[in-house]
Amino acid sequence: MSASRKSPSKDPAPAPEAGANWRSIVRHRLLDRLSAEPRPRLIVVQGPAGYGKTSLLRQHCERRAARGERIAWVRMDAQSGDAAHFLRLLCDAVAALAAPRRRSSGAPSIERPATLQDLLRGLSQIEEPVVLVVDNFETAASAPFEAVFAQVVRSLPMSVQLCVGTRVLPTARLARLQIREGTVVIANEELCFRPSETIEFFREFAALRPEEIAEIHERTDGWPAALQAFRLCLRRGARFRAEAYAGKGVTRELMDFLSAEMFDNLAPALGTLLLELAIPEKLSPALVEHITGEPRGAERLAEIERSGLFLAQADLEGTWLRFHNLFRQFLLTRAASLFPAEELRRRHRRIAQWFADNGWREEAIQHWLQAGETERAAEILAGIVDALVAQERLGLIETYADRMPTEALMGHPNLVHAAIIAYGFRRAFDKAERLLHGYAAVLDQTRANRAARALHGVSRLFVLAAQDRMEELGVQGAETARLLTDQSGWHYGVALNARAIHEVGRGAFEEARALMVRARPLHDRDHHAFGQTYRDAIASMTLSAQGRVGDAVQGLADALRRSEQSSAGGVSAGAVVAAYLASGLYEQNRVAEAERVIGDYGQLVEQQTIADAVATMDITRARIAHLQGRRGEAEETLERLLYLGYRHSLDRLVIYAHAELARLATLEGDLGQAERWLRELPAAFRDEPRENLLMFHAGENEACTVTHARWLIRSDRHAEARSLLGGEIRRAAVARRRRRELQLRLLDAIALRAGGKVKLAGRVMLEALEIGAGGGFVRSFLDEGAPAVALMKQARAPSGVRPDAVQAYLETLLVAAGEAQDAPAAATESRDEALEQLMASLTDRERNLLRFVSAGLSNRDLAERLSVSTNTVKWHLRNIFEKLHIKNRVQAITLARRFGLID
Repeated sequence: MSASRKSPSKDPAPAPEAGANWRSIVRHRLLDRLSAEPRPRLIVVQGPAGYGKTSLLRQHCERRAARGERIAWVRMDAQSGDAAHFLRLLCDAVAALAAPRRRSSGAPSIERPATLQDLLRGLSQIEEPVVLVVDNFETAASAPFEAVFAQVVRSLPMSVQLCVGTRVLPTARLARLQIREGTVVIANEELCFRPSETIEFFREFAALRPEEIAEIHERTDGWPAALQAFRLCLRRGARFRAEAYAGKGVTRELMDFLSAEMFDNLAPALGTLLLELAIPEKLSPALVEHITGEPRGAERLAEIERSGLFLAQADLEGTWLRFHNLFRQFLLTRAASLFPAEELRRRHRRIAQWFADNGWREEAIQHWLQAGETERAAEILAGIVDALVAQERLGLIETYADRMPTEALMGHPNLVHAAIIAYGFRRAFDKAERLLHGYAAVLDQTRANRAARALHGVSRLFVLAAQDRMEELGVQGAETARLLTDQSGWHYGVALNARAIHEVGRGAFEEARALMVRARPLHDRDHHAFGQTYRDAIASMTLSAQGRVGDAVQGLADALRRSEQSSAGGVSAGAVVAAYLASGLYEQNRVAEAERVIGDYGQLVEQQTIADAVATMDITRARIAHLQGRRGEAEETLERLLYLGYRHSLDRLVIYAHAELARLATLEGDLGQAERWLRELPAAFRDEPRENLLMFHAGENEACTVTHARWLIRSDRHAEARSLLGGEIRRAAVARRRRRELQLRLLDAIALRAGGKVKLAGRVMLEALEIGAGGGFVRSFLDEGAPAVALMKQARAPSGVRPDAVQAYLETLLVAAGEAQDAPAAATESRDEALEQLMASLTDRERNLLRFVSAGLSNRDLAERLSVSTNTVKWHLRNIFEKLHIKNRVQAITLARRFGLID
């Protein structure tokens, strides 16, 4: 939940009693660090429970508010890990700054998802600097949450300071957030009280000797929560007894002991009240009145807070309060030992009803489940689950579904559909399959109508896609599409997506494109982020396969931007776009940009996308690591991919991982290890693919034949490599798989050159370069290393020739490879004029001969074409080469293209 306020002077919160708890100790030394100039953009306060993280952040906010800055506070919980919910909390907190009288206690909107653009628009309306606090960060940590959090951090204006309170640093992601203006991190050791602060804390106990305070400090390591518990014990007459516990430092046993010592000295009525109020995670005056059946809820909460009983505000206005996590766990454990199970369920029912009546549906579901009222929970969930699916809150749906019996789910078709999607894309395939089969039986028994069967078919499509069963996906997509119409909206769009990706695998790109044209308005009309972004990803596969990498990258970048800006629900689906975008950026040699995309989305891709996207992302990650000299990291990434394949029975991941490991070993010259990895590949991927083998982005350029051919070349088995490559080049050319054709022709050129056929190698290399120039390929050439660079240098135009498009592209490759060729512009123009004169010196017969040579005809072919001997052909060629001052056919082709003799 979230809230905000202008400043303490305009909207003061009730002040605690002097000396009431550790929050009354002002942490001057830490506050001075947080107030450093220039103003830090990011503050992280990290420490275990009870270390005063929230208290320090509140004190910091009070200082900033006193300077006229605006404060927005968001406290995370387990549900906040969903990106849509997190953005809604942020937007509500910022909106409250613009409209401070807005009620912050209202239930959040589940129907209208918030967007990153909503947040930025809200911040732009606030003139003063803003402090945005995200407290309890670790409870929401998840891949979707961290992905959208990274987007938020990158997008925040300079006037916003972000403060994060967390028990643990949020993985390595927070450390990767690049905020140039500075980051301040306060760790748990710094949060502990210093001896001087502990003395100040116990000042009210005049009879307590300095050595006793020192021993308390030593025993607790200055842990604020433990010090507070000691003080409450002393206030109630209990003497500090070191023998009551053994050891030193912060332990749960220490906190349990102190909590029990303190709790047992409370008035019975107050102790009973605490046990009742600990059941809900958060409290408001109205909820307290509902629980107790008595008025004066606000007074009761204020009394508990003033008594220092670990109750603190959960928002800045004090609308909601919460017990400290450790103390609440103690109270819940005590309640479970004192009250019968049925009494606890009764209390949960009472609390669930209050949350439901007041529009807090997710909180109501949790308490209905705790009460054992699964039907009531399912009924409420059915009312919001479609919105949860649209927002891709799949983790929350899975959590709810796990806690409900199958019978409760089966009573609501949309719950079954949502649970199957959540299980499928979170790779709980056994659970998804059980629901699919169970609900199919229900449909058969009830003779379900066309619409119900279509919805079940759509559910199955999600699972088949997640299981990488692409052949079945195409069949099921066609069957499901026949049950749907344009009026079916995004459901029909999903069926068309399924058919389209299958067509891409077959190489039927025009059919795939036609299906995607039909799918797009269906997803757009229903604002279905998942369907939109998968359609964009499939479109990028088509463009890349056809050699249009530049167009694919542009489309993917636009799609990811729309996903990040237009809907929180696009965060998870946006991950599939990010996987292919990272691959495209790497191909264009935009390595730093690819790394940023991987850093933002890598974990999410691994957890929640189709297998081809997972393989694409991890292969790109491994290639970047290898490029930067981190072979160990590259191998670890690929072994992780191998593990995921085995764990989830995703055969394609296993194949791709083996192929990429073989590629890595081959390029490193470790041919023995490469051969061992190659033995793990099925024949259809090692040698010539079978006729109906589906090829997708991650495998068409490596696993299918290419890996084996490269190994054969490096093993000096050039003829075998060329035999393997020849048929595949023809098939790729016929299918217009230009990306694959480029890789195959490049290896063919390398094989020819390694076998001594240098001139033919040059011609084949030019064919590969023509494909590359049209699509913007870079790394495909550079990653092959010295053999490819040698071929590129061989294909370079003679000195002084003004380059055509292919030669200009070749020069960019050579520059990227560190083989730049400097030539002053004036000198180039002069030499170009001289070459024009040389071309003009050729006879018509010589120009025709040069045209035929450029078309790839051999000397024998030329002799037959011109009805002369091969010796005559050689004599003419020698004259041509001498006139043009060139040495070989490759340079002849370059000049012919330059002067328009060939296209």
